[in-house]
Amino acid sequence: MKKTGLLLMSIMGLGILVQAQDAENLVENPSFEQMEGKIKKAGGIAVAIGWMSPTLAAADLFSAKVKEGFGTPANALGMEAAMDGENYAGIRAFSYGDKEPRSYVSAKLTVPLTKDAMYCVTFYISLAEASKYACNNIGMNFSKKQYNIDENKTIIAPTHIQHKDNPVFNAYFGWDEICGIYKAEGGEKFITIGNFMANGETKNERMKGTKDFMGTSVVSAYYFIDNISVRRIDEESECVCKQDENEVKTTIIYEVAPINPEGLKDNLVMEYTTVYFGYASADLTQNGMDHLANIVTVMTNNKTCKVKLTAHNDTDETSDSDAAGIDQARAESIKTYLMSKGIDGARIIIESKGDTLPADTTATEIGQAKNRRVTFTFVP
Repeated sequence: MKKTGLLLMSIMGLGILVQAQDAENLVENPSFEQMEGKIKKAGGIAVAIGWMSPTLAAADLFSAKVKEGFGTPANALGMEAAMDGENYAGIRAFSYGDKEPRSYVSAKLTVPLTKDAMYCVTFYISLAEASKYACNNIGMNFSKKQYNIDENKTIIAPTHIQHKDNPVFNAYFGWDEICGIYKAEGGEKFITIGNFMANGETKNERMKGTKDFMGTSVVSAYYFIDNISVRRIDEESECVCKQDENEVKTTIIYEVAPINPEGLKDNLVMEYTTVYFGYASADLTQNGMDHLANIVTVMTNNKTCKVKLTAHNDTDETSDSDAAGIDQARAESIKTYLMSKGIDGARIIIESKGDTLPADTTATEIGQAKNRRVTFTFVP
């Protein structure tokens, strides 16, 4: 009997623990999974329990229960699997020349915030393929009163939480985390997600689109929103943001002047050429393109030769999951560039060596920068 009592107490204790864990997030329905009614058209955010739009330009809701238009993972604005569950919301964070009104998502917290208490805040965004633009300034605002604007209007208000680097979010696939710590003034009851800065203060980027998206593009930066969390913490260390975990270890890009190819045989021009990259990056620098000019000249004049690109990464990148395959990506980036200069892709061979053939073994910042490279071999 005593064992039964202890077991019952343990089960009850577990139940209390689970309830406590569930109650940590002050955002009701954080992934838009709970719905009342059906999504029949654009602006359906109110179908998600606890969520609404603070302006006349209503946010959208996407669900796996919808077959067309506003479904997941495929919908009229692109293709994206939910970050959590099967549903997500969608907002316009920027429109060139304000041709399309911005939209926002808003919710009431389960309890008001406590004065001077700290809260760890996270949410995730993904740029929809239909977007002709991408932008920065996406964040969260806390307020004591609900914004309720009966017109298509940009909300100009403090951005309390945004990515520490406030980049232009231009990734069509996958989810970018926005995370930070908010110290409460006290009494805040509502959260609103969107862009709270004027167009003139918002950086934007014109997007090229993807070849697979066959839908109608929008002249805006349209983002899917998912998995929102606001939880109280006692210490800053309790708020672990991916943006901090994956902080770039170094900003150094090793650079040397391109060789003078005059008088050199084609094989030596390639052998003496190396293109270097930033940490976890496959982006070509101007210096890299200057080096590649010699490769283009050799392959343009010698119509039969090929080139082998040997791609490398440093040891830090090997242990960084976000840099997986970066050596291959660097070679692919160079191949794409050479092809843009008229070189047949069939003449370009790629091999990846990871960190197995380091150029420098000192493990210093400069040494690691020397290892983030692609080398060239002349193939007759």
